[in-house]
Amino acid sequence: MMNFSILFDANYLNKGLSLYLSIEKHTSDFTMYVMALDRKCQDKLNQIGFKNVVVECIEDVDDPELAKAKGNRSRVEFCWTCGSYVTDYFFRKYKLDHIIYLDSDLMFFSSPQVLQDEYFKKNASVGLVSHFMKYPLFGEYCTQYLYFKNDNDGSGCLRYWRDSCLDWCYSRVEDGKYGDQLYLNYFADRFKNVYGTENHGAGIAYWNMNNYRFKDGCTIYKGKRWPTVFFHYSGINMRVEGDELLFLHTMYLSDTIRKTFVEPYAELMSTVFTKYLDTPIKKVTIRPMSSWNYFLKKVTYYLGKVLPIDWVIYRAMKIKYREHHKPYSEAFD
Repeated sequence: MMNFSILFDANYLNKGLSLYLSIEKHTSDFTMYVMALDRKCQDKLNQIGFKNVVVECIEDVDDPELAKAKGNRSRVEFCWTCGSYVTDYFFRKYKLDHIIYLDSDLMFFSSPQVLQDEYFKKNASVGLVSHFMKYPLFGEYCTQYLYFKNDNDGSGCLRYWRDSCLDWCYSRVEDGKYGDQLYLNYFADRFKNVYGTENHGAGIAYWNMNNYRFKDGCTIYKGKRWPTVFFHYSGINMRVEGDELLFLHTMYLSDTIRKTFVEPYAELMSTVFTKYLDTPIKKVTIRPMSSWNYFLKKVTYYLGKVLPIDWVIYRAMKIKYREHHKPYSEAFD
């Protein structure tokens, strides 16, 4: 049995439902604990009534520390703060033997049990997923998938993450901190049995996808094959116009990436809107958010095959984000 923790509001219902359905396609041995960030989201989830879902609403959580954080952060920053808080809340309230935090913008292509088996084999109290990139700007690890075991180190690490985010969680780089994510860099310094998965098929995203080959449900890197577990759809904005679902992306998509990951997600999202959100979709369009931006990303992609473009981008982004980084979701919502 796997225990997942996730949070989203009514605007992200489509993503949360897609995530649930992608997991359910590969396993029924899980419970998803969902913290709805508004009543509309809670009511809709209760109406749908997925059998493996437990729904609560953040408006029913009475905590002065959380209320204080909500009052001094942006909407996105508060959502980041809630990730660790909600995971710890479910973990302790339901006395779970473990819990796994998930971002809502994921789609699973095989059972996450493969990651759990790896963490169990390594006797991990905390399980992390790397960005799997040469120059990670916002930390070695990504908050997309975080496993915490109910032992002293797992429980203590989760509480450390929660308390740290309550104290400081902002969309800027400052004193070795960034949002809820750079805290992950310090887990292994403070707690035992912290383990990062070796599976490159976990956390495929725009920042690492072009390093891999994909074949027969596997992710191939430097000649080694791993089962493709999930894709992280950061950098994709979507909206509905009439009966058309628009997928607007900010990265260069090779034919392989488009067919293997983006088109299946668009198809699943179309089903969610039509079947669960009373919004019939008759057409799906996948296109760049900006033609000029897409051209630059394409040039960068091909230059990166012969030049150290990733290092140049890393240095430029580090300067840009030194003081403030406006989240993608705030920039385009």
